[in-house]
Amino acid sequence: MHRLEHLNRQDVVIDELVIHSIEMGIYLAQVNYDDKVAFLVDADNRPQRFLSVDQIKQSLSEATVKMAWLQHQSAYDEMIGGPDKVDNSLRIPV
Repeated sequence: MHRLEHLNRQDVVIDELVIHSIEMGIYLAQVNYDDKVAFLVDADNRPQRFLSVDQIKQSLSEATVKMAWLQHQSAYDEMIGGPDKVDNSLRIPV
């Protein structure tokens, strides 16, 4: 678990940021920092929800991010009766 207040500092270097695009304009941020991979969490230790990619960028504006990705998983194959185990992930650099 990582909190924004711990990561959004000038001395922090995030190796990888993966922004997961969930449904209905909800985004979750997963960071690889200090050899730990975890989602950003809120004060209740629940995954922190963001409303845009820009909101995540602004929230981490003080930290250094080496690589950042936007990842979206499509349920298209499942919706048309295709196999359940197909990886329909799209990952693009941000």
